[in-house]
Amino acid sequence: MTTPSTSALSLRERNKLRLRRKIVASTVTLVARRGLDKVTADEIAEHAQVGRATFFRYFDSKEAAVVVGFYEERLQALVAMLDKAPPKLGALDAVIWTFAQLSTNMDTQGRMIRLGVELQASSAVLRAKAAEYHSRYEQAIANAVAGRCRLSGPDDLRPRLIAAAVLAVTHTSIEHWSTNKSQLDLPALVRAGLRQLKSGFCDSRSLRRTTAA
Repeated sequence: MTTPSTSALSLRERNKLRLRRKIVASTVTLVARRGLDKVTADEIAEHAQVGRATFFRYFDSKEAAVVVGFYEERLQALVAMLDKAPPKLGALDAVIWTFAQLSTNMDTQGRMIRLGVELQASSAVLRAKAAEYHSRYEQAIANAVAGRCRLSGPDDLRPRLIAAAVLAVTHTSIEHWSTNKSQLDLPALVRAGLRQLKSGFCDSRSLRRTTAA
């Protein structure tokens, strides 16, 4: 999934994108400040200075807006960086390289990731919405790495399998990091998991490199 340059959009499309971003920003601000249960769609619309009907034109629920706010920007950054990975790298190495490039500014990212985990734990509706968005993550990653695989045909599932495995490593790493009391390095944890995935799970060397990553 990619977002077109705003310069390539019509004025109407730019205005729609601007409104959507305002709604998403207001959603994240209010939910981070007060919690999901204490924020309504009407309050988000008021904060974003749009009408209630406008909010529901873009999102079918406050949970849908939360999921976009917490995940869409990271997905776009991931796909954009994957496209910049050196051409010589294979699919999984390109993903490992990408996560290394995206490991900056973890203070802000870490707070958002931890909050996202807490919100999902508190809301079954939000977990369901996040699961829907998960499939978009998987497809976007699969599309981004497909060109690095010598596909045997349309039924070659390797890009999707790689994407699913990458998301499983990421999810497990985040879950472990968010519940661990020690000061773990999340980007290093993810990269170690991806290296473990590449080398195979009978090889423990990747795990021993976690603290050195």
